Amino acid sequence: MAATDLLAADERFHAPGAEEQWSDSLYFGGGDAASGLAFYTRIGARPNEGRIEAALGVWLPPRMPGHPPRFLLAFAHEAVPEPLAGAPVAAGPVAYGCEAPFERWTIAVDGPARLFARAEDIGEHPDAHQVIAVSGELAFTAWTSPFAFGTGLADGVALRHYEQPGAIAGALTVGAEHFAIDGAGMRDHSWGVRDWQGVPYWRWMGMLLDAGNFLLVNNVGLAGGGETVGGCLMQHGELAPIVSGTTEGTQRDFVAHARDAIGREAVLRGAALSIAPLRQRRDGRLTIVNEALTRVEWLGHERFAISEWLVQSDA
Repeated sequence: MAATDLLAADERFHAPGAEEQWSDSLYFGGGDAASGLAFYTRIGARPNEGRIEAALGVWLPPRMPGHPPRFLLAFAHEAVPEPLAGAPVAAGPVAYGCEAPFERWTIAVDGPARLFARAEDIGEHPDAHQVIAVSGELAFTAWTSPFAFGTGLADGVALRHYEQPGAIAGALTVGAEHFAIDGAGMRDHSWGVRDWQGVPYWRWMGMLLDAGNFLLVNNVGLAGGGETVGGCLMQHGELAPIVSGTTEGTQRDFVAHARDAIGREAVLRGAALSIAPLRQRRDGRLTIVNEALTRVEWLGHERFAISEWLVQSDA
């Protein structure tokens, strides 16, 4: 599983391929188990379409007990830098800085954002938001060397792909509120064709306990029917790819069963508490990427995590 062919230069943007939908994308996401705050960030360059895009999503603790988490969303599209290879990994409200390849990164955010009373309002009441300033800096420290595993996405979403779990620490300021973060998260880097409409569906979910114990599971639908199962299991310091499994239920209440290449079995239970339906449109087609703050359970432990379920819909 170790991605042993990577070079330090792979931590930056690459020279683009010839395909119209060729993309180079970096992602950081995670949260603080104590407060329930969780976030994701993504910067993706689509040089043959002339743009670079960035997104930031943050689930904030509710102002009052019993209320749903609030959701902060910031995004931007800008002209792609030329040349792309080696350009700063930054756009709009988000900037990434590589302090040490495959070891340490910083995530800086600064700019206006939309604050929703609940994540679901993005789809149901898109104008019901407050414009507010967000700023801050987070540090990501990798727990492991980068690794790759089968995802079933190679044909439509990124031929090359690697991931790392790690510790995340820092703070965010949203308006007059200040949030300290001391938790865990994931990063990934992928490049190649990214066709959001090229996959019938996918489900990504997982749980990070510590550097020696984490579980990542994905199910990817196939155009001809059926699905692939991928991911990885790190338990007691031993890492192996997921080779089989099933997921039952919906994003609001699911059970993912997985078996790794050395025969270990894992069961991840999850319940999405707040779902942000993010839309991707192209050529009359609509893809909805449901990013969700999710309570997950594995090995008798509970955490807040982000699950991502993609579905295709009528435009």
